[in-house]
Amino acid sequence: MFDAHCHLERMADANEVWQRSRKAGVHGVLIAGVNAEGWKKQNEMHDENIHVAWGLHPWSVAHATGEQIQEQMDLLQKMLADPPVQPIALGETGIDHSKRVSKESRDIQATVFRQHIRLSKQYNLPLVLHIVRAHEQAISILKDEGLPPAGGMVHSFSGNGVDAKRYINMGLHISFSGTVTDVRRKKVREVAKNIPMDRLLVETDAPDQTPITRPRGPNEPAFLVDVVNAVATLREETFETVAKRTLRNACLLFKLEIP
Repeated sequence: MFDAHCHLERMADANEVWQRSRKAGVHGVLIAGVNAEGWKKQNEMHDENIHVAWGLHPWSVAHATGEQIQEQMDLLQKMLADPPVQPIALGETGIDHSKRVSKESRDIQATVFRQHIRLSKQYNLPLVLHIVRAHEQAISILKDEGLPPAGGMVHSFSGNGVDAKRYINMGLHISFSGTVTDVRRKKVREVAKNIPMDRLLVETDAPDQTPITRPRGPNEPAFLVDVVNAVATLREETFETVAKRTLRNACLLFKLEIP
């Protein structure tokens, strides 16, 4: 299995968490970037199975001053030009119109999103997209800027079937998190059931979005087993089929050697 999106750098017991994940059958993970402080921690954790993406999360954008945003974007460009470790993607980036962020931040979110798209083209890196209640605007910006040839993924997909089809037709992958284990999330589960297998990814978003099948508490990549199992059940496939195919999909997208 491959955890296509997590935040291992935020876990105090990251080494123990990772060892449990390996025992659970997780071959690799992508740690998605949130801000400059996190990028440094990610780089320290990077190895042959722990991969990194750098980006300025929409929440980080929304809660930063213009000067702070510029400083971090300048650092991001510097790191991409002379990488301390090799990133396999750019992000997470995108637009969030949830109540977690102010409406006043939407314009700057869109501006920074466009900057990430342009950088992903320049450095030939797939995008890791955080899109919440803003699919129409995100798709419009992606069409306006043009999707990077390297493609990308919509992480922890929360849209409907029409949104998913539009992303897939653009060349993006769709990734499902612990929300797919919740039978109340009918819209997301229906998309997971029906999208093409070659565009399917799985993730934990750990330590967030703990599967409903686990006790309340921090999520971790080992719980990817629950996500794969839920997707397999919905698609009437075996666990092994979904685990292997999503691992392959991740390796192809991120240009990693397929084990």
